[in-house]
Amino acid sequence: MRIYPSHLSRVAMEPQSEDFRVIDVDADRGQGVMVLRSFREGEVLFRMNGRLTKELTLHSLQLAPDLHLDDPYVAGKVLHSCAPNSRLDVSTREFIAERDIEYGELLTMDYECTEDVLYRPFWCRCGEAGCRGEIVGRLFSEASRQNGTSVPGSELLASE
Repeated sequence: MRIYPSHLSRVAMEPQSEDFRVIDVDADRGQGVMVLRSFREGEVLFRMNGRLTKELTLHSLQLAPDLHLDDPYVAGKVLHSCAPNSRLDVSTREFIAERDIEYGELLTMDYECTEDVLYRPFWCRCGEAGCRGEIVGRLFSEASRQNGTSVPGSELLASE
């Protein structure tokens, strides 16, 4: 059964409710996408759908400079990890398994692989050995890690 609302046109390979469920994870992370079946490394998980916009939103994913796909239903709920189990191929809008994914896992992606700037920077709590901590978007992350500075305004994250 289709997850996306009826006002969105159908796209091939869009996520189905038999394979994915959006759930409330916790107060820190909000909602996430839980997998309801196993996927193998390299397998296409789904093709995202939504509204094309030039505006960055909380649930948009960047397809190109100044082009975002706002998907508050599924793709925008995929959580961040510094060692993700999936990645977004922006040219096809497909999420692809980076490793085998088992039933019950939450889908994750590395936001700094697609997003130049995040709508809302945050402190990562993925727990991975290589966790980068402050997640701000790839334009700021490289520079801030090289010179030991933070993104302007990110000091507000310390209180979260």
